[in-house]
Amino acid sequence: MKKFILPLMIVLSLVLSSCSNLASSNVETLKGWSFQYNEGTNDYSVFFALLNKADQYVSANVDVDIRIEDESGTVLYSTTKSVTDDNFGYYTSQAAGEQYLAEIRIPEDEIAAGQSTSGTVYLTVYKDDSIRFDEVNCSALYCLPLLDVNLVAEQLPVEVNVNSYFGLESTMQIEEVSFEYEENFSPLMRITVSGTKIYGESNSGYDIISYKILDSDGYVVDASQVFIYSLSQGDKFRDDSIVIYDVVPGETYTISFSGYDF
Repeated sequence: MKKFILPLMIVLSLVLSSCSNLASSNVETLKGWSFQYNEGTNDYSVFFALLNKADQYVSANVDVDIRIEDESGTVLYSTTKSVTDDNFGYYTSQAAGEQYLAEIRIPEDEIAAGQSTSGTVYLTVYKDDSIRFDEVNCSALYCLPLLDVNLVAEQLPVEVNVNSYFGLESTMQIEEVSFEYEENFSPLMRITVSGTKIYGESNSGYDIISYKILDSDGYVVDASQVFIYSLSQGDKFRDDSIVIYDVVPGETYTISFSGYDF
């Protein structure tokens, strides 16, 4: 049965930079290295091919140094794996057709979470003094685990006043703040604010709550208002209109609320 590699494989060849025992190793070329995430098994695959002097695909017992970095250069994974004949099999891709490749599986939970979903996978293939290739690399695209983000809401519940030229119009009590973290190409955070209108009539049309969001260094990343429409005294509200784009994985944000003056 043939196996299929989903992404387009990068097919390159690299001649051994130094080799003292080519006759015994029968390995001359490293080719077809690539990296992919396997959704069905929640792990990753590292692929590469070995060829002899006649450009025929062969298997061999080799060691492989693997290092995975995110786009910031943070090392998420670093280890040495031993490859035997059992690691080799036939795989097919649209770009390269059928190839006889070694596959190394890496469980998802062995790769540390980083600050980007893309990065670079570095490989060095060798065996004692008989086989040694230069380090090669390939891309890991939109598949690496991301660090979580956190949101802290100060001093809940908190009451904020909405004032007009004529004085106090309404008082809003903010009781709960929750958020959803979306790990897409550009990570974002959707924030939901819940509470109760504890003073004021509905004839004002809408009530306004000001908010400010700071990062862990105290820098303002967003400051705006939430508009709550047509509430009477005692009505509860839930608003999910706050969306923060380009959040930094691993960051802790703080949100605070204040009243609004017309």
